[in-house]
Amino acid sequence: MSKTQLKAHARGRRTGIVAGLLIVAVGLLAACGDCGDEIDAARSFLDTPANLSCQTDADCVVVSTGCETFARGICAQSQLNRGAAVSAKWQRLSQGLKDCTNECAQCAAALIVKCNGGFCGGPP
Repeated sequence: MSKTQLKAHARGRRTGIVAGLLIVAVGLLAACGDCGDEIDAARSFLDTPANLSCQTDADCVVVSTGCETFARGICAQSQLNRGAAVSAKWQRLSQGLKDCTNECAQCAAALIVKCNGGFCGGPP
């Protein structure tokens, strides 16, 4: 091969390597950035009246919601009744939120539980 052909070949290899790395990087970002299914499932659970029903403030607990803040919540915290908070379904949903959105800034606000109108945090 001539010197010109060698330079063109080397340039082509570098371009291919850079393009390959860009494709991998974009793929990784896309996989990390879309938590829509997890967020929608958690929102549905957190908005289900049976999961919020209460008679007193003692019936309600604060749960972590990963990096998301939902209705009746603050700073990635929300309220559920005790039964819903310890349910296997919420444990799966909560873990899904943590796995999906595990790197976010946390604020120092604390959510105070309140049974309001028969629902933890108020009516859905």
